[in-house]
Amino acid sequence: MALPESGPISLTDIQDEFGGSGTVSLSEYYKGGAYVLNTDYAPNVPTSGPISLSDFYGSFRTTLTTQTFSTVGDNIFVVPPTVVGNLIVTMTGGGGGGGGSDSQSGAPGYGGRTVTNSQIPVAPGDIINCFVGGGGGPGGSGGGGGGGGGKIICTKLYELGLLSEHIYKADQAFGAQLLESRPDIYHGYRAWANIVVDWMDGRGPKIMPWLSNDQFSEKIKQWSISWAQDIATPWAEHMAYKTGQLPQDNPTGRMITAIGVPVCKAIAIWQRVFGPSKKPAGFVKGALLVAVFVVFKLIANLGKSIKGK
Repeated sequence: MALPESGPISLTDIQDEFGGSGTVSLSEYYKGGAYVLNTDYAPNVPTSGPISLSDFYGSFRTTLTTQTFSTVGDNIFVVPPTVVGNLIVTMTGGGGGGGGSDSQSGAPGYGGRTVTNSQIPVAPGDIINCFVGGGGGPGGSGGGGGGGGGKIICTKLYELGLLSEHIYKADQAFGAQLLESRPDIYHGYRAWANIVVDWMDGRGPKIMPWLSNDQFSEKIKQWSISWAQDIATPWAEHMAYKTGQLPQDNPTGRMITAIGVPVCKAIAIWQRVFGPSKKPAGFVKGALLVAVFVVFKLIANLGKSIKGK
């Protein structure tokens, strides 16, 4: 039970909430110490220096909450008001594809191991999107197949420090809304975004067959990260505007979205009719994606040119 928001509060109240025994000393209850943990809700309790009883108004001991994600694909969870602190995530990751022999393809990869006790700092209203990858596709002759699906482009850019946190969170919030209201478009986006993220990791369909594997890995990583940043940043800023996180729209992002939405819709319809491809993306699919990327890049460059005038 949370401590009172105002009025009388005692050392015994604090001890009852956060633990301890015997004679109570307020200095025992600095945040991050033995009793008031960093994961507890105690925003006004100091970690050192002056401390008073009023610092504990409204604070409470937070128990870790476990949320299990096992469905392959997007698992979106909105943190309820009762959860403050850390969320323990249990999920199953995607496995890699089986290796092929010199004469035949390998078997498809199986799902990855279950991941437990991965603690994520959360606050009420946060949107958690755990994408669970399936097993990778079968390996080709002499090689292994690719691993299961993973992150989206903005998540990767954020991890690389190329997208600000507030824009990233706004983009995640819009993604959650899109999955709820227009799932076809969202899943169509995921179909090609996963390939781009593979390229950003130095993997994915080899669209430069004249390069060695190592050369291609380095080249595709540099190219895809640079272009993804130029394209996804205005896109994400447009999403942030639509969710009320930015006061001004990004016209470039609006234009990219206007073209991107029909593309995603078409991919989703294709998948609904013919089913998702069970094979790793190859040269043809990679080349088609490059063509789409070129259109987005031209729009991004046009937006930069207009903004610079």
